[in-house]
Amino acid sequence: MRTPSVRMGRLIIALAAFGLMGADAPAPIPDFPDGYRDWRHVSTGLIGPHAPAYAANGGFHHIYANPAALRGYKAGRFPDGAVLVYDLFEAVDRGGDVTAQGPRRHVDVMVKDSRRFARTGGWGYAEFAAGERAPRPGMAAACHACHERVQARDYVFSGLRD
Repeated sequence: MRTPSVRMGRLIIALAAFGLMGADAPAPIPDFPDGYRDWRHVSTGLIGPHAPAYAANGGFHHIYANPAALRGYKAGRFPDGAVLVYDLFEAVDRGGDVTAQGPRRHVDVMVKDSRRFARTGGWGYAEFAAGERAPRPGMAAACHACHERVQARDYVFSGLRD
């Protein structure tokens, strides 16, 4: 027979898995999406030194979308299972008029799962330092706070380019 503490532990694990623990429970964090560079390239942008976001996100960023995210771009709402990747590289001044892509800075991931990430508009967020597969702690809340500015676009900044 299971002891009450074992039953309570399993109940807590089950509640956490279904997002029913309350506002203080940490949201789950998406995994690193291996193979994302084989997905559809959505766009590339450059955040230059004049931008307020330069310190954290300056450089060339490439956006990749899995097939579910591509359907979301076309529909204007992203279905569960959509994954977007923001792959950020330093911008290196090569002199003259040439700015080249430098080393990777970090990889950010958005995963749409309305049940797991109900408190953040259905999106889970993670940031991975260059070469790392473990997410940086504490980034999900900061990511969502920024993405709230584009809630009307289902929390997604980028658009699908032709």
